Formats: sequence, C-alpha cells, structure tokens
Amino acid sequence: MRAAIYVRLSRETDETTSPERQRAACEALCEARGWDVIVVEEDIDVSGFSRGLDRPGLQRILTRLAELDVIVFFKIDRLARSTVDFAEIMRLAEHQSVALASATEPLDLTSSMGRAMAKVIAVFAELESDTIGMRVSSAHEHLRREGRYTGGRVPYGYMVVPNPNGAGKVLAVNEDEAKTIRRIVEQVLAKDSLMQIINDLNKEGVPSPGHTSRQTTGKRSDSKQWYTTTLRSLLGNPQLLGQVIEDGKPILRTDGLPLVNRPPILDTDTWQALQDELERRANPGEKRREGTSLLRGIMHCGVCGERMYTFSGRNGQLRYRCIGPLKYRQRAAKGEEKPGEKCYGPTVAGVTTEEHVTEQFLAKYGHLPVMRMVQEVGEDFRPQIRQAEEALADLQKDRYDRGLFKGDDGAIRYAEQYAKLEDRLASLKEKQRTAKPGGVKEEPTGETHAEQWKRSDVAGKRDLLLNAGGYVEVAPARRGGKKLDTSRLSVHFGEEGHMRRAAAVRKSGRDETPKEDAG
Repeated sequence: MRAAIYVRLSRETDETTSPERQRAACEALCEARGWDVIVVEEDIDVSGFSRGLDRPGLQRILTRLAELDVIVFFKIDRLARSTVDFAEIMRLAEHQSVALASATEPLDLTSSMGRAMAKVIAVFAELESDTIGMRVSSAHEHLRREGRYTGGRVPYGYMVVPNPNGAGKVLAVNEDEAKTIRRIVEQVLAKDSLMQIINDLNKEGVPSPGHTSRQTTGKRSDSKQWYTTTLRSLLGNPQLLGQVIEDGKPILRTDGLPLVNRPPILDTDTWQALQDELERRANPGEKRREGTSLLRGIMHCGVCGERMYTFSGRNGQLRYRCIGPLKYRQRAAKGEEKPGEKCYGPTVAGVTTEEHVTEQFLAKYGHLPVMRMVQEVGEDFRPQIRQAEEALADLQKDRYDRGLFKGDDGAIRYAEQYAKLEDRLASLKEKQRTAKPGGVKEEPTGETHAEQWKRSDVAGKRDLLLNAGGYVEVAPARRGGKKLDTSRLSVHFGEEGHMRRAAAVRKSGRDETPKEDAG
C-alpha cells in the first residue's frame, strides 16, 4: 500500500511531540504493516485549531489522494483539532478509497465501528484543545497584568529584555526607536506634512516599523520604507502610552483605567495633542494644498488681479496664464459682467519665471533660519474622563444586565468599585476645570531657508514662498523678444507681498481662505 505520512506541530519548541518523534512513529507503523512511504509532509509552527484544513502540508497530501492508499499520522489531534475538520478529511479520503491510520491509537478506520470510535476520539481532542486554549488565555492575562511579555509582535519603540524583577521577559523602551517616534511627533505638532516626514525618514534610511518588528522567532521584514499608512498606524496606537491592546482596544483594569505594563514613550498630554492634530488633518472638510505648480496661488495678473494657472504651450513648454478672460466670459454669459472689465489673459514662460522668483527668494531669505510654530502641549483630561465614564457604564451593565456581583459579597464589591470610579471621575473633572491650556510658540528648525528649499518638494517650496509673503505680479507682454522680460515681473515678499495679495483678492472678489494640508 502507498502511504503518506503527515506531521504537524503548533510550535517547533514543543519537545513532547517533536517532528522527529512523530515521523519515527509513523515510519515504524508503515514498516510493520509493509506499507511503502511515498511522501512525507510537515506543517511546523501551524495550529490545527486556528487554520482548519488550510495547512500547506495537509493540502499537498489531499491533492494527491488519487496516488495514495493510506494517510498515516501520529495522533488524531495531529491531523485535525475539530470534529468538523476530521469528518471532512474522512469524507475526502473515503471518496478516494484512502484509509486513515494513527501510529499511536488502536483504531481500525476501515470499519464503520472504527470510524465511529475515531470521531469520538476527535471530540475529546477538540475538548482538550479548547481547554488548552482557555488555559493559555488565562496564563497570558496573568502575565500581562504582571507586566510580563507574552510573545508575539514587539511594538515599535520597544524591545524584549529579561525581567529584572523575576522570571520571564518584559518590554522595555528601545531608545533609538523611541527617539524616532518623538521626533516624528514633534514634526507633526509643528505642522509638517506627513509626506514630508516620510520623505525625510526614507532619505535618511531610518528603518520602518515593518522592518524592525520581530517575532519571538526573530523574523524580519525586508522593507525599510515608510508609508503614510505606516505612519498613521504608528501614531494612532495607544501602545505608545504603554497600554496593552487587544482586538484594537485597550484592556481596562477593574478601576476603569487602561492596563499599562511597560514604560510609556509619550505622556498623556502629548498623546492627546497628537491625536487632535491627526484628527484635524483627517477631516474630509479640510482642503488640500492646490496643485503642484511652484507659483500657483502666488502669481497674479497685473491687469485684472486674477491668479495665473499653468498650461502647456507650444512644444509642451510650461507657461502661466491669467484665468481672467475665462471668468469674464462666464460672467458675461450670465449677464453679470462689470463695467470696464476686460483682460486679454497675459501669459508668461513657466520655467524661467520660476527660476527668477527662486533666485529672488533665496537672495532675500536663503541665509535666514526657518522658524516654525510649535504647539506647547497643555493639560487635557478629557480622554481619561471618557474612560472613567465608560468604565462606570460597563460596571453597571456587569451588575444589572449581565447578572454579576450577586449576593451580599457581590453587592459590597460592586459598591466599592463604583465609589472608586465616581471619586476618580470627580477628581478628573476638577483637574480638567483647572487644566493649563496649551499655546503656540515660534522656534528655529535648525535649517536655513536655502537648506529647507533644497530638500523640499514642490508643494513644500510653494509653502516657503507663501509663508514669506511671496506675491508675483505679471504685466502685459511687450512686442518682440522670445526671452523672459523680467521687467514684466514685480516680485514682492514680506508685508508688502501680503498687502498686495489682500488687495488682489478684494479686486477680483474671490474667496482665498487659507487651505490646510491634509497630509
């Protein structure tokens, strides 16, 4: 008979049913029965309970049933952890006239009685698996509350170290990664765009969380690149506060506070300021910066005051053109034209104009330090107030909806926990009433305008021009000449530029509310 041997182990460190032991027992059975082993398949570090039949090694055997007479395994629980899965394997095997044989259990699966007995054993195997699962969950819960590391992915900003207070391991702050996190947070609170932050990190070769995260097996990701989703996921994770997260939510203590079992990387006030800023950027009502042309929103027509937009001229060359004529035709079609209103729409070469404005800007500001507005984090106890209120509501549900806290002892414990939460809630509300508000201050970034200009993308360079009051007015072209006539360009910065922009807005009657970067 042609035999296939199947070996499965949830964790390779489990010595009681090691792959070698399973395989040796199966080979001994095949030798004793005179069966020819034509294939051996293994699933290592694969749970039979959570994966069902979706196991690579098992699937390879099931696809070759037509070539087999018998499948040999160490025990039924190695083949399947649930009666449903075991019954499905039996059905597939019987359909191809393939027998099932256990190397350690006295089963004859060629008879109806033997198959019934196998199903009974599978039921007990499933029950044992459930019991083990509950014991593991309970043990993990105990270790978490003691501050111990329970395995799995290590959050970015942390590392696994021996427990200084006893057995096992704990999570400690990885200072290099924590430094990166705090730097990112400072940049976000200073209104730097997420894309600019990502570009800086990738340019500097800072490894991403996906690359530095490690399982207990020491596996690593190949990708070092940062992405917007990576950054948002990192910055929105309460694990930065040292909290224990399960199913995307913090685990709460009996007093309603989040369980903290490791040193926090951010303090609560900084965390809340960060979340407020990220929420502001994610608001779909806020508009992004316009376009990707350097002088869009900066260059205005000297005739009508309208802004100038880019288009492709002859030979595909970039040019800026006044939008005034289009707006005039639109108003005329509606009978809304203004007396004396007329603009033929002057144009100007794009690349050479941008180069000229860049030279003017760097000559005036290139040597000066870039300043940024930094939010000074104030005190905000609102998140803690919400958590305390939710804990009170959950406590009430535990007693009145879920039937917990029964009897006199239960009533006493309920009253004690309720009183603690009420006291905490009152204390937090008083702290919020007297909380120190945040503020904004100006501080140097450590870069000159020339240095920041060099590393910025087009949108970042346009922001530098706008922040400096950049305003360019284009006069009508003179006859003749193919080169840029710089005398047509009036370039202004500082207060003069801001004043001219305001005057142009009033002249054109348009709304030019500042737009935020959603980045």
